[in-house]
Amino acid sequence: MIAPGKPDHSLMWKMIDTGQMPMGGKLTDAEKQLIRTYIEQGRFPTETLDSAEQAREAAKITPEARKWWSFVRPVKAAIPAVHNQYKVRTEIDAFIEAKLEQRGWALQAEADRITLARRASLDLTGLPPTPAELQAFLDDHSPNAYEKLIDRLLASPHYGEQWGRHWLDVAGYSDTTGDAGDSARQAAYKYRDYVIHAFNNNKPYNRFLLEQLAGDQLVNYKPGSSPTPEQVEPLTATGFVRMTADITDNQTIYEVDKYFDALQKATETSMRAVMGLTVGCARCHDHKFDPILQKDYYRLTASFQAVYDPENWLAGNLAYGPWPSRMILNVDQAQRETWIHEATSDRQKNMRRQTLLLDARYQRFREELKAGKELIPERREQIRKELAADADLDVDPNAPKDFISDEELEKRFPELAQERADLKTMKKSFKSSVDPNYIMAAWDVSKTPSPTYVLQRGNYLAPGAAVQPGIPAVLDDPAHPLRFPDPQKHTEWNHTGRRLTLAEWLTDTNNPLTARVFVNRVWQFHFGEGIVRSVDDFGAQGVKPTHPELLDWLAVSFMEHGWDIKWLTKQIMMSSVYRQSSAEDAAKMAADPSDKMLWRKAPLRLEAETIRDSMLEISGLLNQTMFGSPEPLKRAEDGQWVEDDAKGNPNRRSIYMAYARTRPEGFLRAFDCPDMTSDSQSERFRAALPIQSLALLNNPLAVRVSKAIAGQVMEQSQGKIDDALSRAFNEIYSRSAYPEELSVAKQAIAAAPDVSTGLRLLIQGMLGANDFLYSF
Repeated sequence: MIAPGKPDHSLMWKMIDTGQMPMGGKLTDAEKQLIRTYIEQGRFPTETLDSAEQAREAAKITPEARKWWSFVRPVKAAIPAVHNQYKVRTEIDAFIEAKLEQRGWALQAEADRITLARRASLDLTGLPPTPAELQAFLDDHSPNAYEKLIDRLLASPHYGEQWGRHWLDVAGYSDTTGDAGDSARQAAYKYRDYVIHAFNNNKPYNRFLLEQLAGDQLVNYKPGSSPTPEQVEPLTATGFVRMTADITDNQTIYEVDKYFDALQKATETSMRAVMGLTVGCARCHDHKFDPILQKDYYRLTASFQAVYDPENWLAGNLAYGPWPSRMILNVDQAQRETWIHEATSDRQKNMRRQTLLLDARYQRFREELKAGKELIPERREQIRKELAADADLDVDPNAPKDFISDEELEKRFPELAQERADLKTMKKSFKSSVDPNYIMAAWDVSKTPSPTYVLQRGNYLAPGAAVQPGIPAVLDDPAHPLRFPDPQKHTEWNHTGRRLTLAEWLTDTNNPLTARVFVNRVWQFHFGEGIVRSVDDFGAQGVKPTHPELLDWLAVSFMEHGWDIKWLTKQIMMSSVYRQSSAEDAAKMAADPSDKMLWRKAPLRLEAETIRDSMLEISGLLNQTMFGSPEPLKRAEDGQWVEDDAKGNPNRRSIYMAYARTRPEGFLRAFDCPDMTSDSQSERFRAALPIQSLALLNNPLAVRVSKAIAGQVMEQSQGKIDDALSRAFNEIYSRSAYPEELSVAKQAIAAAPDVSTGLRLLIQGMLGANDFLYSF
């Protein structure tokens, strides 16, 4: 807001000088000069600490604080000796079995082969095994049959879709910006596709992080230029830094505090994802529980300030500000200049304004009719003039249209239909000759970003001492503190080097947190709970690891194997711990109901996307096309958001559906799919609620899928109901039906008006049973 000694670099002065007073009114020239002089010569806090502040920091960052378990570099513990050596398939088993034996317990027997195959397939691909795949595994009697199964699933392109979705939860992926407008991010999906490719290609995790945090700096991208082919992937990866909600474009009047919100959210989400620390708690004051100073928080934000610079702001959407926006045009330089000229022309701006005015009229007409008012021609003309006179007009593009549809409005007021048609013709004639091929990326807008200040009580209007980019003091080496480079000494750089320095520190093998946090996340995705159950909080308020030696052994081994994610995944899945039965033991359930000791493989309710995708796969409806623009949603008559089959393909995998913060798809939402209103949700709820049963009963997806499965099994069985039932159980549950199940099924079908209806209703009921909804 204020750059001490530099009024021309101070956003406050720029707004005052141009008359942008937030509360209206005007300052005299003398008053303006007084403010300018203060900025040039006034007294401001400095980085120099007084004795009281030094004492406060010393009391917070103590030798004892540095010894907190997660702040100490992990080391490999010796593999423990166990009595039941036959239970040990991998080193992982030894750590778990040793603790179980201390209580007189032991790992359970291995699950049956059908259960193992279904468990592994759902875990790695998010889809159940087909009957043919399952039979091939059952027929393979070689000693390494299970290992071959895991290798095949890891090599499947569906692996990237399933595990990419896990990371997108951590990153806070959404196709929209958030808040009331919740406008679409046109190219966010390219980051989603990058993540899927990264998992399928087994990109080392350290490189994965480097590209996401600082891909532009890795390839020294020059802002304003067309990227080279080698730069495209690392630039696309930096969409990670852009994923958090950013409502700076959803305002009729720009509010500077929203700039700081966007900067701080990007910092907090990035650090929570990688370090597993709640650094956001130090935004307004020193962290109340962890040894993280408020100064540390702002030193971290300084690394991102060149991307989200409040005093050199880039609009997130071209419609809300001058070019450049946050998009890179992946076209040659000549096409780039052509597109910018066309996109920023007055006629394009006028077209956007006319579109806004027309949308506002639809909304106002709907509101007035709902209020019982009569829209005579004179009133309609008055509304048109009122809206045209509103320079700060804003329209919610997702406002409900439940009272009267656009089509009905156009029938009642033909001028609306005519203007809509005219606008459509205008848009066609104005369409750019260049496909911009956007990349939503992060880059430093300047090598000299505005200063970063400690904001007193988190208020941007109360800047305190200036700080330089850095890392939390408790994680730094007092004898050899991390130094961030001076970009002015690197004339060849097109950036500050700040995020790259931070990313390199995070991916250094000496960093105590990064490998631990990721290993714990992978464990959580397999077992439902991490070794550290508070997966985003490795601080004092988090839960300490149930098996700390195992966590550290995995973290160090992961780094020793080149940060190889598939290696880590295979190590876990080959273990006896993962392969054991989920059967209950009354005594152990009473002593350890949440399975902290891992005495069994606890059943897990499938995630929302896995449920939906499995239903589509079993029905034969699943469209396996990968990558590309998100499939659109529409508001159904009951107010839920559902797939828009008129504008897209409703049968693609869930990861390719549009993810909107304020408009989650109804079926997925019922099964706890996150909406990212909190910017990330790396740990999902696995609730069992009545709304889920209602979704399986009434949602259009459940109806069309059950119809398709019923038709499929009847056709394959040539109308023989016993054969059809057998096929249905094998398709849905990956097993044969029990005699009592067949008996109940036949009774249910007999009670229906006809066999076809009875079979469909039975199958719809089967999709709501635990045998389908859970992995055992």
